[in-house]
Amino acid sequence: MSKEEKRSQMLSMVADWQQSGKSKKAYCSEQGINEATFYYWFSRSKENDTSSGRFIAIDKSCKKGEVEVIYPNGVRIKSDADLGLLSQLIRLY
Repeated sequence: MSKEEKRSQMLSMVADWQQSGKSKKAYCSEQGINEATFYYWFSRSKENDTSSGRFIAIDKSCKKGEVEVIYPNGVRIKSDADLGLLSQLIRLY
C-alpha cells in the first residue's frame, strides 16, 4: 500500500469515527486499530482542517436552527439566530 493510500484510509477511518458517535477508545477497540496510531492520524486530520483556511458553506435557506462555529483558537459561537445575521457577525471577526 502506498503512502497516499494509507493516508487516505486513515483519514477515512477518522471520518467514520466522527460519524459513529463513539469514543475514540471504543471505536479503536471495535475496529482493531492501535489507539496511538489512531490518535496520531486524528491529530494530523485536524492539522489539515485548520491549516487549509477553508470555510464550509452554510445553507442560508434554513433561516433558523442551532448553529455552532468553532474557531481554531477554541472560541465557540453558538446561536439559534437567523443565519444571515450570524454570517454578518462572523465576517466582523
